[in-house]
Amino acid sequence: MRICLVDDDSIQLDYLKVIIDKWSNEHSINTELSFYYSAEEMLFEHNESYPYDVIVLDIQMGHMNGIELAKRIRKTDENVILAFISGMADYVFDGYEVQAIRYILKPIKDNKVYELLDYANTHITTENSYIIISVSGEKKKINYDDIIYFESMGHYITLHLENEEYDYKYNISDLCLDLADTEFIRTHRSYVVNMKYVEKITRNECQLVQNINIPLSRNSYKSVNEKFINYYKEKGV
Repeated sequence: MRICLVDDDSIQLDYLKVIIDKWSNEHSINTELSFYYSAEEMLFEHNESYPYDVIVLDIQMGHMNGIELAKRIRKTDENVILAFISGMADYVFDGYEVQAIRYILKPIKDNKVYELLDYANTHITTENSYIIISVSGEKKKINYDDIIYFESMGHYITLHLENEEYDYKYNISDLCLDLADTEFIRTHRSYVVNMKYVEKITRNECQLVQNINIPLSRNSYKSVNEKFINYYKEKGV
């Protein structure tokens, strides 16, 4: 679970880390923490993409407070779990505006943070799964649901979305392992497609949306065709 903590109080951040580490050890769940000491610092590193499952924001910070930062985050990420920490209850209703799922009052109690983490662990599902890639030195989060297909070229993968594409260094075999138990399937040694965007299967091609034709190898035809049929059966089409 990737967790981001934004608070201008370093002592508060250290205390939150202790609580999260304790929960992580008790539940045998790996957590990866990132810390920022201001809203501006976080936005500088993540202008439009927030590669986290949970973001915990202190409300009362410097120039930009936690509510304003949450509104910026929601402009480009509707799925990330948001929670607030504050010494006052005055901003509770502002939290509803940005779909915050918890409002934790100071002094922070361990059980309140545990409740947040338990909720996050339960609600982070494959429906909101995403891939994190490095683009021009910046981490970018892209929902699986938005990816039409992956294309392998040498040691690089090109990730194709509806109106854009990104290149990043990765191995297609490792990618297929990452995508196990998802709607993606390998159609060819160089291609992995999202079944959501497949419109037709022929003997040697997968026809996708936007008139995209992806090669379908002879060895992959049976498994791809079966997944295509099962996918639409499950969708009731």
